[in-house]
Amino acid sequence: MTSEDVELWFATYLDCFVALGRGERDDVEAILGFYGVPMLLSSPGGTGWLHDAEQVVGVTRAQIEGLRHAGFDRTEVEASVTVVLNDTCARYEARFRRRAADDTEIASFSASYLIAEGPDGPRIAALAVGKA
Repeated sequence: MTSEDVELWFATYLDCFVALGRGERDDVEAILGFYGVPMLLSSPGGTGWLHDAEQVVGVTRAQIEGLRHAGFDRTEVEASVTVVLNDTCARYEARFRRRAADDTEIASFSASYLIAEGPDGPRIAALAVGKA
């Protein structure tokens, strides 16, 4: 696993997430190609484990519905850093801005993704969301 591999993989993940958020795709289950199961999810509101695929898809579906309701258009990535921890694990950190088509900011936050290589390829094993 190299930083270039991680950044290319993350860009593919973000393309999928953005297409879901815009409503260009409805197959929310496609996110399972990027998220590990189980997966640790932490935010300012709390931390918990998503133990099965249904929980991962359910959390993602709720987030996608919220973005669509807000008129989501794109995610801007700022100040990203990739740290390769070993041959099979890396951390991707960045600040993100979600914007509507009229350029209104929907959300701004920082996030750290722990990406681990498994038998089915890289997956997000843990996601910690913070304040911008």
